[in-house]
Amino acid sequence: MSKILEINNLTFSYPEKPLFRGLSLEIEEGKYITIVGNNKSGKTTLMKLICGILNSKESIVAGYAYVNHARIHDNSRFFGVVFSGIDNKFLFDNVYKEMAFPLENLNIPVPKIEEKILEVAKEFGITKFLDRKIENLTNSEKQELLIAIALLHDPKVLLLDNAFSMMNKKTKQKIEKILIERIERDKLTVILTTTNLNEIISSDYTYVLNNGDIIMEGKPSSILREEKILNRIGLELPFMIDLSLKLEFYELLDDEITDMDRMVDTLWK
Repeated sequence: MSKILEINNLTFSYPEKPLFRGLSLEIEEGKYITIVGNNKSGKTTLMKLICGILNSKESIVAGYAYVNHARIHDNSRFFGVVFSGIDNKFLFDNVYKEMAFPLENLNIPVPKIEEKILEVAKEFGITKFLDRKIENLTNSEKQELLIAIALLHDPKVLLLDNAFSMMNKKTKQKIEKILIERIERDKLTVILTTTNLNEIISSDYTYVLNNGDIIMEGKPSSILREEKILNRIGLELPFMIDLSLKLEFYELLDDEITDMDRMVDTLWK
C-alpha cells in the first residue's frame, strides 16, 4: 500500500503560541484514520495544515508535508474537507444549489453535475432533500449534507474535523458504512478528528494528539486499553468499553468487533 500523506518534522506556531514541534506521521492510501484529542490538542490546526488552507502569514511553518508525492498546495483537488459545526457553512438556501456550486466551480458541464448530484444523493439516501431549504434540515441532516458535498468531486483524501458531532446514531452508522465502502472500492483515504472515543472504533489506525504532540498511536483496540493515559488528557472511555475492561472481557476490544451494538450483544450473551 502506498503512502498518500507524509508529514515530516512539522513545526507550527501561531504568533502568540507554539503548537507543533517536529510532528511526523505517515498515512497509507485507502485507510480510515482517526485523530483523537481534547479541544485544545491541535486537531483542527493540523487538518488546516494538511489541506493547505492555513496562510503562512498567520503562522510560522517549517518541515514539509506531501500528499500523493506532491507538495500540499499542488493538491487542493485531492481533498474533500468538512470542518466542525454547521454555522456559516452554506452559501445557498436550497440543497440542490448548494451541491451544484462546487462542481460548477470546477467547470463541470451541467448534465454531468446533475448526474453526479443524483448519484451521491442516492448513495446517501437524501434524494428527498434536494428540493428542500437548508434551514428546514435538522443539524444531523446538515452535517450529512456537508459530507455528501465533500465527496461530490471524488477526492482522494477526505478530511472530517469533528464532523459527526451533531449526528444522530443512525445517520452516523450510515455515513461510516458509506465511507468504508468508498475506502474498499475507490481507495479513498479518510482522516477523522474527534474528541469522542466511540468514533475511533471503526477506524484502521488512531493517533492520540495532546498539546500538539502525538502521544500514542496504534489500532483502536490497543488505544482503548490505555485508560489512564486517555483520562489524563481529558478523554473518557465509552461506557461499554470501560465496563468490558473492568470485567476483563477483552473480546470486546478484538479488532473484529467494530460496532457498538455488536459489543453490547457480545457482552450480554
